[in-house]
Amino acid sequence: MSSAPWSKWQLLLARLGLKNADSQKLSALPLSQRLTVACCAAVALYLVTQISLQLSAKDAAVVLLASMGASSVLLFALPNSPLAKPWSFLAGHFIPACIGLACSHLFTDLALMAAVTIGLVLFFMYLCECMHPPGGATALVPVIASQQGLLSLDFLWYPVGLNMLVMFCVALLLNKLVLKRAILAAPTQAFDPVHQHQDPPPLKRLGVQPDDLMSALNNADTVMDIREQDLELLYQQAQQHAFARQHQDLLCADIMSRDLITVTADTPLFKAWQLLRQHKIQLLPVVDAQQQLLGVISLVDFLKEMPLHDYGLFIGFFRKFWQQQSDHKQQQRPVSSLMQQQVVTVTEKQQVVAVVPLLSDLGLHHVPVLDQQQRLCGLISQSDLIAALYQLQLQPCSEGKNSA
Repeated sequence: MSSAPWSKWQLLLARLGLKNADSQKLSALPLSQRLTVACCAAVALYLVTQISLQLSAKDAAVVLLASMGASSVLLFALPNSPLAKPWSFLAGHFIPACIGLACSHLFTDLALMAAVTIGLVLFFMYLCECMHPPGGATALVPVIASQQGLLSLDFLWYPVGLNMLVMFCVALLLNKLVLKRAILAAPTQAFDPVHQHQDPPPLKRLGVQPDDLMSALNNADTVMDIREQDLELLYQQAQQHAFARQHQDLLCADIMSRDLITVTADTPLFKAWQLLRQHKIQLLPVVDAQQQLLGVISLVDFLKEMPLHDYGLFIGFFRKFWQQQSDHKQQQRPVSSLMQQQVVTVTEKQQVVAVVPLLSDLGLHHVPVLDQQQRLCGLISQSDLIAALYQLQLQPCSEGKNSA
Protein backbone atom coordinates (compact mmCIF):
# COMPACT_ATOMS: atom_id res chain seq x y z
CA MET A 1 0.00 0.00 0.00
CA SER A 2 1.46 3.34 -1.05
CA SER A 3 2.00 6.13 1.47
CA ALA A 4 -0.28 8.64 -0.30
CA PRO A 5 -3.59 6.72 0.17
CA TRP A 6 -2.56 5.84 3.73
CA SER A 7 -1.87 9.49 4.61
CA LYS A 8 -5.23 10.50 3.09
CA TRP A 9 -6.93 7.85 5.22
CA GLN A 10 -5.18 9.21 8.32
CA LEU A 11 -6.27 12.73 7.36
CA LEU A 12 -9.87 11.59 6.96
CA LEU A 13 -9.83 9.96 10.39
CA ALA A 14 -8.39 13.14 11.91
CA ARG A 15 -11.06 15.34 10.31
CA LEU A 16 -13.76 13.01 11.60
CA GLY A 17 -12.32 13.35 15.08
CA LEU A 18 -11.48 9.63 15.26
CA LYS A 19 -7.72 10.11 15.27
CA ASN A 20 -5.98 13.13 16.65
CA ALA A 21 -2.54 12.97 18.20
CA ASP A 22 -2.87 16.19 20.16
CA SER A 23 -6.14 15.42 21.96
CA GLN A 24 -7.36 12.82 24.41
CA LYS A 25 -9.19 9.67 23.43
CA LEU A 26 -12.93 9.74 23.88
CA SER A 27 -12.69 6.64 26.04
CA ALA A 28 -9.63 5.00 27.55
CA LEU A 29 -11.63 2.10 28.97
CA PRO A 30 -10.83 -1.44 27.82
CA LEU A 31 -13.41 -3.24 25.70
CA SER A 32 -14.65 -5.44 28.55
CA GLN A 33 -15.29 -2.41 30.74
CA ARG A 34 -17.10 -0.62 27.92
CA LEU A 35 -19.39 -3.63 27.43
CA THR A 36 -20.09 -3.76 31.16
CA VAL A 37 -20.99 -0.06 31.25
CA ALA A 38 -23.25 -0.46 28.22
CA CYS A 39 -25.05 -3.44 29.78
CA CYS A 40 -25.57 -1.59 33.07
CA ALA A 41 -27.05 1.41 31.26
CA ALA A 42 -29.36 -0.90 29.30
CA VAL A 43 -30.51 -2.66 32.49
CA ALA A 44 -31.12 0.68 34.21
CA LEU A 45 -33.28 2.04 31.39
CA TYR A 46 -35.17 -1.27 31.14
CA LEU A 47 -36.03 -1.20 34.84
CA VAL A 48 -37.02 2.47 34.70
CA THR A 49 -39.37 1.78 31.81
CA GLN A 50 -40.90 -1.37 33.33
CA ILE A 51 -41.49 0.18 36.75
CA SER A 52 -42.97 3.31 35.21
CA LEU A 53 -45.34 1.20 33.09
CA GLN A 54 -46.49 -0.67 36.17
CA LEU A 55 -47.06 2.40 38.38
CA SER A 56 -48.37 5.00 35.94
CA ALA A 57 -50.28 5.36 32.72
CA LYS A 58 -48.57 4.23 29.52
CA ASP A 59 -48.40 7.71 28.01
CA ALA A 60 -46.90 9.15 31.17
CA ALA A 61 -44.42 6.29 31.48
CA VAL A 62 -42.77 6.72 28.09
CA VAL A 63 -42.77 10.50 27.91
CA LEU A 64 -39.42 10.86 29.73
CA LEU A 65 -37.59 7.95 28.09
CA ALA A 66 -35.45 10.27 25.97
CA SER A 67 -34.22 12.37 28.90
CA MET A 68 -33.67 9.30 31.12
CA GLY A 69 -31.66 7.69 28.31
CA ALA A 70 -29.48 10.79 28.08
CA SER A 71 -29.02 10.76 31.85
CA SER A 72 -27.89 7.13 31.76
CA VAL A 73 -25.03 8.14 29.46
CA LEU A 74 -23.78 10.58 32.08
CA LEU A 75 -24.39 8.34 35.10
CA PHE A 76 -22.65 5.28 33.64
CA ALA A 77 -20.23 6.49 30.96
CA LEU A 78 -19.12 9.74 32.65
CA PRO A 79 -19.62 9.02 36.36
CA ASN A 80 -16.93 11.45 37.54
CA SER A 81 -18.40 14.38 35.67
CA PRO A 82 -19.83 17.25 37.75
CA LEU A 83 -22.91 16.86 35.56
CA ALA A 84 -23.50 13.39 37.07
CA LYS A 85 -23.50 14.41 40.74
CA PRO A 86 -26.62 13.56 42.77
CA TRP A 87 -27.73 17.18 43.03
CA SER A 88 -27.09 17.79 39.35
CA PHE A 89 -29.15 14.75 38.38
CA LEU A 90 -32.10 15.24 40.74
CA ALA A 91 -32.42 19.03 40.66
CA GLY A 92 -31.34 19.07 37.01
CA HIS A 93 -34.55 17.23 36.13
CA PHE A 94 -37.01 18.50 38.72
CA ILE A 95 -36.31 22.25 38.40
CA PRO A 96 -36.55 22.21 34.56
CA ALA A 97 -39.78 20.20 34.84
CA CYS A 98 -41.24 22.92 37.08
CA ILE A 99 -40.10 25.65 34.69
CA GLY A 100 -41.47 23.87 31.63
CA LEU A 101 -44.81 23.24 33.34
CA ALA A 102 -45.09 26.89 34.40
CA CYS A 103 -44.23 28.21 30.92
CA SER A 104 -46.77 25.91 29.31
CA HIS A 105 -49.47 27.67 31.36
CA LEU A 106 -48.13 31.19 30.84
CA PHE A 107 -47.58 31.25 27.06
CA THR A 108 -49.58 30.12 24.08
CA ASP A 109 -47.08 30.58 21.25
CA LEU A 110 -45.03 27.38 20.94
CA ALA A 111 -41.82 29.06 19.71
CA LEU A 112 -41.88 31.68 22.46
CA MET A 113 -42.81 29.07 25.05
CA ALA A 114 -39.87 26.81 24.09
CA ALA A 115 -37.38 29.69 23.92
CA VAL A 116 -38.34 31.13 27.32
CA THR A 117 -38.34 27.66 28.87
CA ILE A 118 -34.81 26.78 27.77
CA GLY A 119 -33.52 30.24 28.67
CA LEU A 120 -34.91 29.98 32.18
CA VAL A 121 -33.70 26.39 32.54
CA LEU A 122 -30.12 27.38 31.76
CA PHE A 123 -30.28 30.39 34.08
CA PHE A 124 -31.62 28.36 37.02
CA MET A 125 -29.21 25.51 36.38
CA TYR A 126 -26.38 27.99 36.77
CA LEU A 127 -28.06 29.63 39.76
CA CYS A 128 -28.73 26.35 41.58
CA GLU A 129 -25.49 24.59 40.56
CA CYS A 130 -27.41 21.72 38.97
CA MET A 131 -26.23 21.64 35.37
CA HIS A 132 -27.59 18.45 33.78
CA PRO A 133 -28.14 18.57 29.97
CA PRO A 134 -30.92 15.92 29.83
CA GLY A 135 -32.98 18.25 32.03
CA GLY A 136 -33.50 20.44 28.99
CA ALA A 137 -35.46 17.63 27.35
CA THR A 138 -37.50 17.15 30.52
CA ALA A 139 -38.43 20.85 30.53
CA LEU A 140 -39.72 20.66 26.96
CA VAL A 141 -42.09 17.74 27.64
CA PRO A 142 -44.94 19.89 29.06
CA VAL A 143 -44.19 22.50 26.38
CA ILE A 144 -44.74 20.00 23.58
CA ALA A 145 -47.69 18.41 25.37
CA SER A 146 -49.40 21.81 25.68
CA GLN A 147 -50.32 21.61 21.99
CA GLN A 148 -52.68 18.77 22.88
CA GLY A 149 -53.60 19.83 26.41
CA LEU A 150 -52.05 21.38 29.50
CA LEU A 151 -50.45 19.06 32.01
CA SER A 152 -51.33 19.29 35.70
CA LEU A 153 -49.07 19.37 38.75
CA ASP A 154 -49.21 15.57 38.80
CA PHE A 155 -46.63 15.68 36.00
CA LEU A 156 -43.98 16.60 38.57
CA TRP A 157 -44.63 13.41 40.55
CA TYR A 158 -45.73 11.09 37.72
CA PRO A 159 -43.65 10.58 35.67
CA VAL A 160 -40.83 13.03 36.61
CA GLY A 161 -40.43 12.13 40.28
CA LEU A 162 -40.98 8.42 39.68
CA ASN A 163 -38.45 8.22 36.84
CA MET A 164 -35.84 10.20 38.78
CA LEU A 165 -36.19 8.02 41.88
CA VAL A 166 -36.00 4.74 39.98
CA MET A 167 -33.05 5.81 37.80
CA PHE A 168 -31.17 7.19 40.82
CA CYS A 169 -31.59 3.99 42.87
CA VAL A 170 -30.83 1.64 39.98
CA ALA A 171 -27.73 3.60 38.94
CA LEU A 172 -26.52 3.68 42.53
CA LEU A 173 -26.90 -0.09 42.97
CA LEU A 174 -25.43 -1.08 39.59
CA ASN A 175 -22.39 1.13 39.98
CA LYS A 176 -21.71 -0.13 43.49
CA LEU A 177 -22.42 -3.83 42.95
CA VAL A 178 -21.45 -4.39 39.31
CA LEU A 179 -19.08 -1.62 38.25
CA LYS A 180 -17.51 -1.37 41.74
CA ARG A 181 -17.35 2.39 41.74
CA ALA A 182 -19.03 5.12 43.73
CA ILE A 183 -20.70 7.48 41.30
CA LEU A 184 -23.39 9.82 42.54
CA ALA A 185 -21.19 10.26 45.61
CA ALA A 186 -19.95 13.42 47.26
CA PRO A 187 -16.24 14.24 46.83
CA THR A 188 -14.07 12.71 49.53
CA GLN A 189 -11.79 14.78 51.72
CA ALA A 190 -8.03 14.48 51.58
CA PHE A 191 -7.01 11.34 53.47
CA ASP A 192 -3.99 9.06 53.39
CA PRO A 193 -5.43 5.50 53.46
CA VAL A 194 -2.01 3.91 53.98
CA HIS A 195 -1.05 5.71 57.16
CA GLN A 196 -4.60 6.49 58.32
CA HIS A 197 -4.21 10.23 58.86
CA GLN A 198 -5.57 13.43 57.38
CA ASP A 199 -2.30 14.59 55.84
CA PRO A 200 -2.20 14.31 52.06
CA PRO A 201 0.09 11.60 50.63
CA PRO A 202 3.73 12.65 50.08
CA LEU A 203 3.37 13.22 46.35
CA LYS A 204 0.56 15.71 46.96
CA ARG A 205 2.35 17.88 49.52
CA LEU A 206 4.38 19.97 47.08
CA GLY A 207 3.53 21.75 43.86
CA VAL A 208 -0.05 22.46 42.84
CA GLN A 209 -2.50 21.94 45.71
CA PRO A 210 -6.24 21.09 45.55
CA ASP A 211 -7.07 24.69 46.50
CA ASP A 212 -5.06 25.90 43.51
CA LEU A 213 -7.02 23.63 41.17
CA MET A 214 -10.34 24.69 42.69
CA SER A 215 -9.39 28.34 42.26
CA ALA A 216 -8.48 27.76 38.61
CA LEU A 217 -11.74 25.91 37.94
CA ASN A 218 -13.88 28.53 39.69
CA ASN A 219 -12.15 31.41 37.88
CA ALA A 220 -12.59 29.86 34.44
CA ASP A 221 -14.98 31.56 32.03
CA THR A 222 -16.85 28.32 31.38
CA VAL A 223 -17.98 25.22 33.25
CA MET A 224 -15.48 22.41 32.73
CA ASP A 225 -16.78 18.86 32.64
CA ILE A 226 -14.18 17.51 35.07
CA ARG A 227 -13.91 17.10 38.83
CA GLU A 228 -11.11 18.75 40.78
CA GLN A 229 -10.02 15.28 41.94
CA ASP A 230 -9.66 14.10 38.34
CA LEU A 231 -7.81 17.26 37.38
CA GLU A 232 -5.43 16.74 40.30
CA LEU A 233 -4.82 13.15 39.19
CA LEU A 234 -4.13 14.29 35.62
CA TYR A 235 -1.67 16.88 36.90
CA GLN A 236 0.23 14.27 38.93
CA GLN A 237 0.34 11.87 35.99
CA ALA A 238 1.59 14.67 33.75
CA GLN A 239 4.35 15.43 36.28
CA GLN A 240 5.41 11.78 36.34
CA HIS A 241 5.35 11.64 32.54
CA ALA A 242 7.48 14.79 32.33
CA PHE A 243 9.98 13.37 34.84
CA ALA A 244 10.15 10.10 32.89
CA ARG A 245 10.71 12.02 29.64
CA GLN A 246 13.44 14.20 31.11
CA HIS A 247 15.21 11.29 32.83
CA GLN A 248 14.31 8.47 30.48
CA ASP A 249 17.84 7.06 30.69
CA LEU A 250 17.61 6.54 34.46
CA LEU A 251 16.35 2.98 35.01
CA CYS A 252 15.66 0.91 38.10
CA ALA A 253 18.79 -1.10 37.33
CA ASP A 254 20.87 2.06 37.80
CA ILE A 255 19.89 2.71 41.42
CA MET A 256 19.03 -0.75 42.80
CA SER A 257 21.12 -2.68 45.33
CA ARG A 258 22.56 -5.80 43.71
CA ASP A 259 24.40 -7.58 46.54
CA LEU A 260 21.32 -8.99 48.22
CA ILE A 261 20.88 -11.08 51.33
CA THR A 262 18.26 -13.69 50.49
CA VAL A 263 16.71 -16.79 52.04
CA THR A 264 14.80 -19.77 50.70
CA ALA A 265 11.35 -20.95 51.66
CA ASP A 266 12.91 -23.75 53.78
CA THR A 267 15.22 -21.45 55.74
CA PRO A 268 14.38 -21.64 59.47
CA LEU A 269 12.79 -18.54 60.93
CA PHE A 270 15.50 -18.13 63.54
CA LYS A 271 18.12 -18.03 60.76
CA ALA A 272 16.15 -15.33 58.92
CA TRP A 273 15.95 -13.33 62.14
CA GLN A 274 19.71 -13.61 62.64
CA LEU A 275 20.33 -12.34 59.10
CA LEU A 276 18.06 -9.35 59.64
CA ARG A 277 19.91 -8.43 62.85
CA GLN A 278 23.40 -9.17 61.52
CA HIS A 279 23.05 -7.04 58.38
CA LYS A 280 20.83 -4.39 60.01
CA ILE A 281 18.18 -4.67 57.31
CA GLN A 282 14.40 -4.79 57.47
CA LEU A 283 13.48 -7.20 54.67
CA LEU A 284 14.71 -10.46 53.14
CA PRO A 285 13.61 -11.66 49.68
CA VAL A 286 12.62 -15.33 49.55
CA VAL A 287 13.84 -17.06 46.38
CA ASP A 288 14.13 -20.55 44.93
CA ALA A 289 17.14 -22.22 43.32
CA GLN A 290 16.53 -20.31 40.05
CA GLN A 291 16.36 -16.93 41.85
CA GLN A 292 12.62 -16.72 41.23
CA LEU A 293 10.99 -14.47 43.82
CA LEU A 294 8.61 -16.44 46.05
CA GLY A 295 7.89 -13.74 48.61
CA VAL A 296 9.47 -11.52 51.27
CA ILE A 297 9.84 -11.65 55.03
CA SER A 298 10.40 -8.54 57.12
CA LEU A 299 10.73 -7.37 60.69
CA VAL A 300 7.05 -6.49 60.64
CA ASP A 301 6.16 -10.11 59.87
CA PHE A 302 8.00 -11.24 63.01
CA LEU A 303 6.32 -8.58 65.12
CA LYS A 304 2.90 -9.65 63.86
CA GLU A 305 3.47 -12.99 65.58
CA MET A 306 3.34 -11.26 68.95
CA PRO A 307 -0.21 -10.46 70.21
CA LEU A 308 0.62 -6.95 71.43
CA HIS A 309 -2.32 -5.22 73.11
CA ASP A 310 -0.29 -2.78 75.18
CA TYR A 311 3.12 -1.23 74.67
CA GLY A 312 4.09 -2.15 78.22
CA LEU A 313 3.69 -5.83 77.35
CA PHE A 314 6.09 -5.55 74.41
CA ILE A 315 9.23 -6.77 76.23
CA GLY A 316 7.42 -9.67 77.86
CA PHE A 317 5.87 -10.91 74.64
CA PHE A 318 9.14 -10.39 72.80
CA ARG A 319 11.07 -12.49 75.35
CA LYS A 320 8.38 -15.18 75.35
CA PHE A 321 8.38 -15.32 71.55
CA TRP A 322 12.09 -15.95 71.33
CA GLN A 323 12.06 -18.40 74.20
CA GLN A 324 9.72 -20.44 72.06
CA GLN A 325 12.27 -20.28 69.25
CA SER A 326 14.69 -22.23 71.43
CA ASP A 327 12.46 -25.27 71.14
CA HIS A 328 13.62 -27.68 68.47
CA LYS A 329 10.25 -27.61 66.72
CA GLN A 330 10.18 -23.82 66.59
CA GLN A 331 13.74 -23.68 65.30
CA GLN A 332 12.76 -25.78 62.30
CA ARG A 333 9.75 -23.65 61.42
CA PRO A 334 10.38 -22.48 57.82
CA VAL A 335 10.28 -18.98 56.43
CA SER A 336 7.42 -20.01 54.12
CA SER A 337 5.09 -20.13 57.15
CA LEU A 338 5.52 -16.41 57.78
CA MET A 339 6.54 -14.77 54.50
CA GLN A 340 4.34 -12.46 52.43
CA GLN A 341 3.62 -13.92 48.98
CA GLN A 342 1.82 -10.89 47.49
CA VAL A 343 4.74 -8.66 46.54
CA VAL A 344 4.80 -5.47 44.47
CA THR A 345 7.74 -5.57 42.04
CA VAL A 346 9.28 -3.61 39.18
CA THR A 347 11.57 -4.66 36.35
CA GLU A 348 15.16 -3.51 35.84
CA LYS A 349 14.23 -1.84 32.54
CA GLN A 350 11.49 0.31 34.05
CA GLN A 351 12.17 3.98 34.62
CA VAL A 352 12.82 5.12 38.17
CA VAL A 353 9.65 7.21 38.12
CA ALA A 354 7.66 3.95 38.43
CA VAL A 355 9.10 3.40 41.91
CA VAL A 356 8.29 6.86 43.30
CA PRO A 357 4.56 6.33 44.06
CA LEU A 358 5.28 2.84 45.42
CA LEU A 359 7.76 4.07 48.02
CA SER A 360 5.87 7.25 48.87
CA ASP A 361 2.09 7.00 48.62
CA LEU A 362 1.76 3.20 48.76
CA GLY A 363 3.80 3.04 51.96
CA LEU A 364 6.34 0.44 50.84
CA HIS A 365 9.92 0.55 52.15
CA HIS A 366 11.51 -1.83 49.64
CA VAL A 367 10.61 -2.86 46.08
CA PRO A 368 12.18 -6.02 44.57
CA VAL A 369 13.52 -5.68 41.02
CA LEU A 370 13.15 -8.51 38.49
CA ASP A 371 15.03 -9.12 35.24
CA GLN A 372 13.53 -10.15 31.91
CA GLN A 373 13.37 -13.78 33.06
CA GLN A 374 11.42 -12.70 36.16
CA ARG A 375 14.38 -13.51 38.39
CA LEU A 376 15.33 -11.38 41.36
CA CYS A 377 18.23 -9.13 40.42
CA GLY A 378 18.04 -6.22 42.86
CA LEU A 379 16.18 -4.29 45.52
CA ILE A 380 15.29 -0.59 45.68
CA SER A 381 14.82 0.96 49.10
CA GLN A 382 13.62 4.41 50.11
CA SER A 383 17.27 5.32 50.75
CA ASP A 384 18.23 4.31 47.21
CA LEU A 385 15.49 6.50 45.76
CA ILE A 386 16.33 9.50 47.94
CA ALA A 387 20.00 9.28 46.95
CA ALA A 388 19.10 9.03 43.24
CA LEU A 389 16.75 12.02 43.37
CA TYR A 390 19.39 14.01 45.28
CA GLN A 391 21.99 13.26 42.61
CA LEU A 392 19.57 14.33 39.89
CA GLN A 393 19.01 17.62 41.72
CA LEU A 394 22.75 18.22 41.93
CA GLN A 395 23.43 17.59 38.22
CA PRO A 396 21.82 20.82 36.88
CA CYS A 397 23.75 22.82 39.49
CA SER A 398 27.10 21.30 38.53
CA GLU A 399 26.38 21.72 34.82
CA GLY A 400 25.54 25.39 35.40
CA LYS A 401 28.84 26.00 37.23
CA ASN A 402 30.85 24.27 34.49
CA SER A 403 29.21 26.34 31.76
CA ALA A 404 29.92 29.53 33.69
